[in-house]
Amino acid sequence: MLINQVVIVINGNDNRVYKKNSNKVIISELENNSINQNYTLLQTNFKSVEDFIKAKKIIEKQVSPVNEIIIINKGIDLNMLSYQYDYKFIKDNYLILTNIFFFLNLLILNFDKKLKFILSFEKNSHYKVHMNNFNNSIINYLNSFKKDLKNTFSITIKKLD
Repeated sequence: MLINQVVIVINGNDNRVYKKNSNKVIISELENNSINQNYTLLQTNFKSVEDFIKAKKIIEKQVSPVNEIIIINKGIDLNMLSYQYDYKFIKDNYLILTNIFFFLNLLILNFDKKLKFILSFEKNSHYKVHMNNFNNSIINYLNSFKKDLKNTFSITIKKLD
């Protein structure tokens, strides 16, 4: 059985999540040359709502119904001296977060009845408070999402170690 995957690569990569027998759309800022499988790449900086609307249309045609949504956010290298006070980074970080929530809501009509979210996140670090907040916000949002949609979809959330 062919699995339809939507992979959202915010930072880093995790080759464990790409199933060989799958139809993949990868949404990322950069192309990933380490994936040795066929996939459709949709490039975005995650700050444009228009990019997500275009992505939804492509997903509708190529990987609907969506069986798995994978979110990768790991391998973040920060300059600790400027990180706490880099207000542009902080602002962009939370803009990306809200756009991902918007995007997931756009995709609801394209979900399979059994949908799996797979999260590949960096481990919490007290030095990376904004990334911790970002990742925890996604987890909390998905738990609420699961609860809200429980009558229509069977949603599972798996966080990889």
